[in-house]
Amino acid sequence: MSAMPGPRLPFIFVATRLQDVPCRRFVSVDGSVPGAALVWDHHLTGEPINLDAMPEFADLSGFDGIGTTMADTDAVASVVAALAGGKGALEPGVRRVLEAASHRCDHLTPLPGADPELDRLGLGLHAWISRALVQERPFAQVCREVAAARPLPFLDPAEEAATAGDLRAEGRLDPTGPVALVDLRGHDPVAPHLLYAQHRCPVQVLVEDHPAGGRRYVVGVHPDAADAQDLSPALRALAMAEFAHGAPARSPEPVPGAENWGGRRTVFGSPFNYGSRLEVAEVRALVVRALGLHA
Repeated sequence: MSAMPGPRLPFIFVATRLQDVPCRRFVSVDGSVPGAALVWDHHLTGEPINLDAMPEFADLSGFDGIGTTMADTDAVASVVAALAGGKGALEPGVRRVLEAASHRCDHLTPLPGADPELDRLGLGLHAWISRALVQERPFAQVCREVAAARPLPFLDPAEEAATAGDLRAEGRLDPTGPVALVDLRGHDPVAPHLLYAQHRCPVQVLVEDHPAGGRRYVVGVHPDAADAQDLSPALRALAMAEFAHGAPARSPEPVPGAENWGGRRTVFGSPFNYGSRLEVAEVRALVVRALGLHA
């Protein structure tokens, strides 16, 4: 099958609510944006990275936008594939680097089967995208730059590592017990793999400032853990605790559209559109209890 020509869709955006969608007929990638006519979301279908959930070829000539629910490397790679007319329309080398970068984004580990050079290129692309998004460059601009650049953008991971600092010395990392607590409130964002490099706890709770005020949490499994902990019980417990505080949470279940916690078995987070009402110590304690860990 020949590749479909990639359309230059006018809208590339991030939205979690229908009222924030800037176009009428759009595709949603790496997340389920309300109102999407077509959804490619590995969080729903279970693939390791979102490119795995996308078709080899896709004719998007009837669409006027591509949306996602969160700006990160996996989402950028998915938009680039969609702009090309499907992942099969990408140059093979570009596709492999996008896959390697996406795996580093979502799992913090090398793409299975990747040789050291491919992993280096993927990690460097992931670092470049992460830096661009931290600098608040528009998501659409980042996607279009990656789609157009040959070779793909690259940031030396050693340069990125310098942004992490020594979180324990700064009093921002508490690795006591099985669940590490990282507090980045009032601090510049730090790439997740740089956070995990500073402790050996099997699970991490990260708390940051939510743009709308309050707290934003991310709970994740340490990528070097010998036996990856299934975080699903903790996700359900925290969603139920958030729902107990009332609106805007709509359901105690961590499902799309619930305005509640959501994610997958190895990483999840608090609501997109508002700061969590749960206290930091409460979140950490609920994770420990729900997972049956020993404090």
